[in-house]
Amino acid sequence: MSVVIASRAGMAAAVNEIVSTRLRHAELTAQMEQEIAGVQRRYATRLAEMEGTIANTEAGVRVYCEEHRSQVFTGKKSVELGMATVGFRETPYRVEKLRAKDTWEEIAGRMAGMRIAGNEGKGMEFLGENYVTYREPALAKTRLLQDRVNIPGEVLKAAGIRFAFDEVFYIAARSLVGSVREAA
Repeated sequence: MSVVIASRAGMAAAVNEIVSTRLRHAELTAQMEQEIAGVQRRYATRLAEMEGTIANTEAGVRVYCEEHRSQVFTGKKSVELGMATVGFRETPYRVEKLRAKDTWEEIAGRMAGMRIAGNEGKGMEFLGENYVTYREPALAKTRLLQDRVNIPGEVLKAAGIRFAFDEVFYIAARSLVGSVREAA
């Protein structure tokens, strides 16, 4: 609800109230930030030690899992443990250059000129121009990724690109609240 002001003196008083309240607000905010900084300093060393323990232990678990993959995962990508799931997952595909010296513009130019009839027995014609944008000739990577299963290997090689993905290691806690209680 807004304050009703009936005179110039009332307006001046309201402006004074605004300014003094803003100053008190700024002082209180500064005091709060100092207290927060103090709390952060008090906990910084312990938190850093915990982060180091987590990173070192996780690295050890990853090395063990990589070296004993066939025994730990027995044909699966993950394994359920008491407090977490441990495993490997693949990142989404991405388009990469085959040769680092190539520019994306050069690759887009090569791709735009490609035309192949009957994509490896699937009866589809491949038109490289469908995978190039023409604002500044550039590769339409999202479209390439969507159609990657239909693009012949010979096209990828001739254009100088490949589809790649990585496999990343992870440890996913089942429930942080439950895990803390179980560990205690």
